[in-house]
Amino acid sequence: MRGIRSYLNNLLAGVALAALAATGSAQARPNDLADLQQRGQISFAFYNTFAPFSNKGKGADVEIAEALAARLGLKMSALWFDADENMEDDLRNMVWKGHYLGYGPADVMIHVPIDHNYMAKLDKVSFFAPYHRERYAIARNLDRVPTLDSLAPLENQPIGVEGDSLPATVMLGADGGKYRNTLKLYKTAEESIAALKTGEVVAVLAQQGELEGGLDHDKRFAIEPPPIASLHYRQWPVGLAVKTENEALAKALQKAMNELMEDGTIDRIMAHSGITHRRP
Repeated sequence: MRGIRSYLNNLLAGVALAALAATGSAQARPNDLADLQQRGQISFAFYNTFAPFSNKGKGADVEIAEALAARLGLKMSALWFDADENMEDDLRNMVWKGHYLGYGPADVMIHVPIDHNYMAKLDKVSFFAPYHRERYAIARNLDRVPTLDSLAPLENQPIGVEGDSLPATVMLGADGGKYRNTLKLYKTAEESIAALKTGEVVAVLAQQGELEGGLDHDKRFAIEPPPIASLHYRQWPVGLAVKTENEALAKALQKAMNELMEDGTIDRIMAHSGITHRRP
């Protein structure tokens, strides 16, 4: 998940993001709405290993994509991919150009950040249809950490985070590095949550949706905003992205998403994956 993680690292840390670089390579012709209707199918790009949103062929984002396709009278096909070094790479590979290995782009990418400052820098991509608001949270073992008004109860306790992520950076430097020696880095948030379940760590700092889906209302654990000023109030909406030229497709998908939000479909899909739906 380096792509969207890198966006969050830069956004939340206040680092300026570079615009997408222009290239001389030929770009794939955009599939407009009429093309998709003729072939009866629309492709969505999904992140691999991003439970509970998209992982092993299922997840909330997959169900949302299927519902959107159905609203358009189309069949949904999935293009699964591993995150690249940064979000701009993911957008290039999955939305407007395609991967140099020969796959992509998809017609639509799901779970992209909807941020006006960021969007203004990327003229090849149209961002729209926010459907969920994500934030960071901390999950803890209630028996071992009954209360958590500050990070102090976690001193000398094993804490899990996904490596190469903002939570890892924050925890390494928090309170003058008090938690550095007991911080455990995992390849994915899913692995850190598994470690919490087995007792290998007493707490995990990650995106709230990942924590909710992974713990599935397990009463042994609490999930709440982290007692860290830089993360406590930070939230960001996620939505869809298509090539800028595909205005008709974007409008049709926006209308379909509005309908799914209004009739409660998005709420039900999120609940099915154990996620508390936070409207953008």
